[in-house]
Amino acid sequence: MKVHIKNIGMLDEAEFEVGDLTLICGENNTGKTYATYSLYGYLDFMRSIRENMFLRARRNLFDDNEFLENMGESQQEIKITYEKILEKLKKHMQEKTKLYSNRVLLQIMAGKEEDFSNVEFNTEFNISLKDVKEAIKKYLEDGSLNRRYKRRVQHTIYDNGLSFSGLNKRGFVDYAETFFDAMLHIIFMKNFILSVERTGASIFQEELDFIKIARLETVQKMLKEEDISLFEINRTLDKKKQLYPKPVRDNIAFIRDIKQISKQESVFKKYKDNNKVIFEILGKIIGGRYKATDAGILFQPKGSKKAYNIEIASSSVRSLLMLNYYVLHIANENDILMIDEPELNLHPKNQILVARLLTLLVNAGIKVFITTHSDYIVRELSNCIMLNNLSDEQIQKLKKQGYSKEYKLESKKVKAYLAENIKGKNTLKEVKITQEQGIFMETFDESIDSQNENQGNIFEELLKARDKEI
Repeated sequence: MKVHIKNIGMLDEAEFEVGDLTLICGENNTGKTYATYSLYGYLDFMRSIRENMFLRARRNLFDDNEFLENMGESQQEIKITYEKILEKLKKHMQEKTKLYSNRVLLQIMAGKEEDFSNVEFNTEFNISLKDVKEAIKKYLEDGSLNRRYKRRVQHTIYDNGLSFSGLNKRGFVDYAETFFDAMLHIIFMKNFILSVERTGASIFQEELDFIKIARLETVQKMLKEEDISLFEINRTLDKKKQLYPKPVRDNIAFIRDIKQISKQESVFKKYKDNNKVIFEILGKIIGGRYKATDAGILFQPKGSKKAYNIEIASSSVRSLLMLNYYVLHIANENDILMIDEPELNLHPKNQILVARLLTLLVNAGIKVFITTHSDYIVRELSNCIMLNNLSDEQIQKLKKQGYSKEYKLESKKVKAYLAENIKGKNTLKEVKITQEQGIFMETFDESIDSQNENQGNIFEELLKARDKEI
């Protein structure tokens, strides 16, 4: 998928491609988070099946279609070829993308309208006939998708397409909208994000719930005392929801539901024997185990008999909480895991281990998208790319350094970008990557060289002072 964005907050204009592993580096205030959050919101919106919201705005999909010209108001069968479904699906995607850019993106970012004037968000996403056929098969097998509509519709797959029966003309037009939403829901990758505010979300969820309860009590009191419409109340509450960007709101919701989430199994837990190396490195990074209880989330450090409330645990424990639960309880193939600053609150040793974990996830079929200020993470990803040049026998000699053949990473799977200000505009510049030398991310070099030079100058002055004393 290629993404083209313009005038999104601090990011003036950019184009980037989402790879199996995508990383964006750069100085502060150059727009990295805006790129991440806007993509996250887009994927979430494209996977949403909206039976009511914005429905009328998109209802022209089949209104003037040749399939409906000779169709009366009575129920009858409609046959549509896979080619025609693909054509209409692409049109539906274009309209939904335009809707996201014009009306939804502002809500995702929780920004001010003046910060998002003349916004443009477009994508190049290729959908094939094979994708359509596989999506239809999954759609018919999944009883949870469009359950209310599907009870009234009979679907039949024939050699070259799909037939619908049990609907009149108006009913088919309505159903078509939710059907194509469901197709996008299946085709687009499922997204999960760790926002940079994740440490706060892990401890302030109860306080935010308290605020929500207080707000509802206030509304009840207002209803008793004044004549206020339900529409006005909902509009006021919706405005309050927009205090935080959607990734932050979703992180808070995740923490709220974490006890229920802990009962689920990720694809890695379902196939434990095939994913031992993932569990091993995750255990090293976490350094203990979490437990979701009625009283809250507890953390028990490795080797300790005592568990601590997460509120008084270290900042690294809070930072890693959602990553731990994602890997153990949520992850599935073809997901995209997005992390804003995976190095947050982590020692350099753990930053290196996180880079290795991300490599394992990519090789296991999870797409990974990160923004980072960590030279340790970028260098370790480069090491994993360079590792792919070695034979398994050569890698075995690096066992003491923690490497094994599972950490090989193909350079073609990686896309890297540098967020920088060019002639007063924040943009993204693609970074060179080779299999032999890894990622050429030079943004850290100047700072590292400068610090080394400063250290040398200070040491030189110290030697001069000692020589004078002697």
